[in-house]
Amino acid sequence: MPRFIALLCLAGSLFAAAPQYTLPDTVQPLRHRLELNVDPALDHYFGTAWIDIRIDQPQSEIWINGRDLRIKSANLLNAGKASPLDVKLAGYEFIGLIAKTPVKGKELTLVLDFEAPLSSSKSTGPYRTQNGKDWYAFTTFTPIDARRAFPCFDEPRFKTPWEVAIRVPAGLKAFSNSPEVSDTPQAGQWHLVQFAPTRPIAAEVVAFAVGPFDIWDGPPAGVKAIPVRVLTARGEAAKGKQAALETLAVLPQLESYTGIPYPWEKLDHVALPRSAFGAVENPGLITYNGASLLEAPSRNVRALQAHEIGHQWFGNLVTQATWKDVWLSEGFATWFSARTMEAAEPASRQWLNFAVARERIMQVDDGLSTRPVRLERRTREELDSVYARIVYQKGGSILRMLEDWLGPQVLQRGLRDYLASHAFGNASTADLQAALHVPEGVLEGYLDTTGVPVVGFDVHCDGAPRITLTRITGKPPVPVCVRTPSAKSCTVVAEQPKESPMAGCPGFVYPNANGSGYYRVRWEVAQLPALQAALPQLNGAEKITLAYDLAAQRGAGSPQIDAVLMQLTKETEPELAHAAKVALGLEKDEQPRRR
Repeated sequence: MPRFIALLCLAGSLFAAAPQYTLPDTVQPLRHRLELNVDPALDHYFGTAWIDIRIDQPQSEIWINGRDLRIKSANLLNAGKASPLDVKLAGYEFIGLIAKTPVKGKELTLVLDFEAPLSSSKSTGPYRTQNGKDWYAFTTFTPIDARRAFPCFDEPRFKTPWEVAIRVPAGLKAFSNSPEVSDTPQAGQWHLVQFAPTRPIAAEVVAFAVGPFDIWDGPPAGVKAIPVRVLTARGEAAKGKQAALETLAVLPQLESYTGIPYPWEKLDHVALPRSAFGAVENPGLITYNGASLLEAPSRNVRALQAHEIGHQWFGNLVTQATWKDVWLSEGFATWFSARTMEAAEPASRQWLNFAVARERIMQVDDGLSTRPVRLERRTREELDSVYARIVYQKGGSILRMLEDWLGPQVLQRGLRDYLASHAFGNASTADLQAALHVPEGVLEGYLDTTGVPVVGFDVHCDGAPRITLTRITGKPPVPVCVRTPSAKSCTVVAEQPKESPMAGCPGFVYPNANGSGYYRVRWEVAQLPALQAALPQLNGAEKITLAYDLAAQRGAGSPQIDAVLMQLTKETEPELAHAAKVALGLEKDEQPRRR
């Protein structure tokens, strides 16, 4: 029998309504405390979890999350008195705790002694890996593997303070989300490292690391002079210098944009010898694929850190209430990383790389394998795709569209309100929409449906000059910004055509100003000569978006389309010329270079 099967599933009548996916709302966690005994050389570890809870209505059943754990004992503390609890399992994700009589109270504490596996084959949950002769223990919990490490309330809506202590063998170091407050020698050549309580965070971003680490101490960063360290395997500390320096460039930008100082008390970057993801944004203890952090070009490291440090506000300070809204974390981090990198580009190149990445996801979104950004998740198997590429790239593209459509300052004010209103709590797409004052249907339309809208337009110069915009295909209301040589105007195009007056008959009309909109423009043949003449007046992002739009409708074989594309092949920016050549069949399509 496998070592960590933790009691038989209950077949009797005690659990009339076992959870099927999420925990019931009848018990509210208030605080998690952990004391763990971790030796990375072993395939298991022991610990005790204290979970402070509130129960408003009397009940005998308490449900928490746990998977692959052996619960050695379970008790309920009520007014200082301990009462034993029966322990049963339901499926693989839940632990049921049964009191002999119904209980309620505002200051109850679950006390559970447990044993957990420390896997040497997986890279999720708590796991261990060998580097040379040294063993290290790490955690990767998101989205639902904290429950593999300790009993807990393992959903993003259950944010609590966490207080962690880790007992480790002499000669090893231990790290968690918050700063170390004490290190006490223990019997048998062990020592106990106690960490400060965290602010409220979700279980999926609680983290620990144990091993013979080396540390590169970087300069402090941000308005609070936050300590920045890079944790590496033994002998590799010097490789952490560049990663620490990149933080100095990234973190102040986020503080300035959000108006909120870095929300946590330290910032450790951990280089993992083995990892399931490129990086995980645990507050205070961000973990990375080691090569991506220590060996990649500095530009790549900066982009990666901009994503993960961006999560400290979007995802950790304010956490999505359910996994359906994980785009509120990943879409924002993607957008802010792109924003950080684009700011370093010359004006002629700004948002070119982003347009290339957006085109890739638009091609996916128009294909048979697409899916909505927001999807309900009801099983572990469904959660395997919670971090699908479309969540990142389409989510980030929508934010870029809103930034240009609402205006950068309007978006920034709305996001500051959103973060301040939900700090250390949870939020939903509806909360974001309210903070930004986005018209009803725009966010839901883009996030809950698939496909790329197509917008057409007509310019009328007879009588009162005006432009008529029409949504040709697609379901969401489309935020459209139109640029002429002298002005930019924005509107929303839904079921009915939208007619907007113009001050005069312009030399050109480009109905995707700055190439920021998540939609395609359908060009009529009669519009192309004026467009071709106006190409020198378009910026780089507009030109490359135009190339993709014309490529999408080139099947008609219009010589006018080919003429515009041929002119774009002469552009000096490689991405732009390449996009036009691909559209004409002169070059093969290639994946965009890594940002």
